[in-house]
Amino acid sequence: MRISKLLMVIFTAMMFIVIFPWHTHAAGNEADTDLTSIHQGAGALSPAFSPSVTEYWVKMRSSEQGFYTAAIPANSGVTMAYSMNGSAWINLPENTSTGYIATNRGDNKFQIKVTSADSSTIKTYMIHVYFPATNDADLSDLRINGAALTPPFQPSTTNYTASVPYATSSLSLTGVLDDPAASFSINGSAATDGTASAPVPLNVGSNTITVQTTSNDKTVNKTYTITVMRAEPGTNSELSALTVSGSTLNPPFQPYLMGYVLADVSYATQEMTVTPTAADSAATVQLQINDGGFTTISSGLPSQPFALNVGNNRIQIKVIAEDGTKTNIYNMTVKRQNNDSWLNKLYVAPGTLNEAFASEKLAYTMADVPYSTSSLAVTPALSDVNASVYVRANGGSYIPAANGSPSALPLTVGSNTLEIKVLAEDPSVEKIYTLTVTRLKSSDASLSSLTVSPGHLDFSSQVTDYSMTVSQSVPSLTVKPVLSDGNRVATIQVRVNSGSYVPVQSGKDSPALPLISGTQNVIEVLVTAQDGTTRVYTIRVTQAGTPVLTKLVMDGMKVRLTFSEPLRSVADASYFSVTNMSRNTALSVTDVVYTPGAAEAGFTASGSLQPGDDLEFRIQAGAVRSLSGETNAAISLKVVYGDPIQQMQRRLADFDTDHDGIGIREVLAYLNSPYGHNDLNGDGQFTREDVAIVLKQIGAKFVSPQQS
Repeated sequence: MRISKLLMVIFTAMMFIVIFPWHTHAAGNEADTDLTSIHQGAGALSPAFSPSVTEYWVKMRSSEQGFYTAAIPANSGVTMAYSMNGSAWINLPENTSTGYIATNRGDNKFQIKVTSADSSTIKTYMIHVYFPATNDADLSDLRINGAALTPPFQPSTTNYTASVPYATSSLSLTGVLDDPAASFSINGSAATDGTASAPVPLNVGSNTITVQTTSNDKTVNKTYTITVMRAEPGTNSELSALTVSGSTLNPPFQPYLMGYVLADVSYATQEMTVTPTAADSAATVQLQINDGGFTTISSGLPSQPFALNVGNNRIQIKVIAEDGTKTNIYNMTVKRQNNDSWLNKLYVAPGTLNEAFASEKLAYTMADVPYSTSSLAVTPALSDVNASVYVRANGGSYIPAANGSPSALPLTVGSNTLEIKVLAEDPSVEKIYTLTVTRLKSSDASLSSLTVSPGHLDFSSQVTDYSMTVSQSVPSLTVKPVLSDGNRVATIQVRVNSGSYVPVQSGKDSPALPLISGTQNVIEVLVTAQDGTTRVYTIRVTQAGTPVLTKLVMDGMKVRLTFSEPLRSVADASYFSVTNMSRNTALSVTDVVYTPGAAEAGFTASGSLQPGDDLEFRIQAGAVRSLSGETNAAISLKVVYGDPIQQMQRRLADFDTDHDGIGIREVLAYLNSPYGHNDLNGDGQFTREDVAIVLKQIGAKFVSPQQS
């Protein structure tokens, strides 16, 4: 007994010397009751020691003789005492081990009480000590990395299940012994308490893992069984979501739709990212841009930015199922818009550019154009056919133009600025080309019509000098001048017998122009063009006492006669005769009509007539009497029956001797005839327009030259 006590004293002294070297503390705050450390060798404190934490837990090894500890106060002036499981307090000198304390198997409560130097403060640290039995073979915890046990672990429960995906080909286990002095193995291989085991390989399907424990005294063995189900490999190769940066999918994403068109992106968008999310997280997702090769990317995360070419780009997302066999490829196309807003060519008509065209040159001029050029045809040719082009004149509204096609832009008199705006396929980029051209003032001083009242003029726009006779009873005349078509900017003035000019509106009657009896009256119509060019139309008017036939018009079989002065009376039909010279037959004359005081008379002719027949009208002297009592002289007048179109059609029919319809042969014969150059459209001259009228008469049959 004495020997054992001696050994205990020696052991305690050794612990004091080895573990707790002498510490000297300066006197501190007399009320400070903190400990700077608690040491015990039977197991680690949980949580780790901190002066402010007063409650801890310790799990001992069953092989220990008992619990022991030592403590160091922050203030050397304090007193310390300890108690185990409610025993009386035992003083504990600083830097002194308690030595082995009688400890119950199972749960124990150990306390260290610190009393300040001035006895004003007491602080108690509590340590819950678990001292397992030597035959304890339980685990206090069992965990599998990457999986959960079902049911949750309990030391008394020995059978568990867990499920892992196919991708988990192995797993490791971490077991924590209730008694650190016990031992355990996993599938027969020794394991370390609280440390992850070596990986345990898993087959597809069911796997059994056994954890066998042995108590410290070797009297108890316990087996924990875990059945791990490793899933079959996935076959899902679809996406559950797909988004792109800076654009949208069309149509909206559906897992079963493999093709999409993205909204166009601007030229400034040089790159983009895609975020594909696999329906099965175990599937592999790969990305390919413009057939450059597939690379693996993360499901559910944005890809690395990839460059976009100008124009169309092809983006492909390949999803490979976990089983490695089933594959889907999602295709997307996106256009990066071009920033080309240049013209390749620019044409104008009529005329040409003064400067040679170059795409980078934006301003041009051209030679002055005449007044008759009321518009210019501008033809832009785009460098990029996907760009858009618009035109406008003199700050007006832009209108769309077609690439390579002319657009008419109106010109005002004077300087004009024409603009051609090119919007690149990316409409934020534009260029504006300008063309400056001057439209000269009009030099047109011609009239298209000039009539007098009363009286009649056989007007031609190229004839400026006229003579006419009116009755002595006519005291004045009015004139109605009409400007030529397209010329509304000239001015018109009129005067009589060198008097003052007075203005007249085109198409309106002038004021009354008084006539002087016994002399020739001169009426002048002065037309002044916009640029100051002038033209004078002169009408010489003579008053006479004898009625003069001034105009004969035949409308169908109705004949209307116009005389130079108002009539008092008209003789009967015997004074009038009409002969068809082409057929050598006389036409009958009936129904002579007139209105007293008017200058017109008329009658009806009847007989055989066809367009183109030559007619001779004869009026005997004395057939009409003026208001002054004078009568007309004998009159003979020859005309051709029918209007020009009717005459043409009749003569074409005459040429159709083979009765196969009007063809090119008849038209050529007509045009080569003496009357083939007649004015048909009433403009006073024979032009291509008249030829076009003739050609319209051609039927479906064409007569080809005979083959030799």
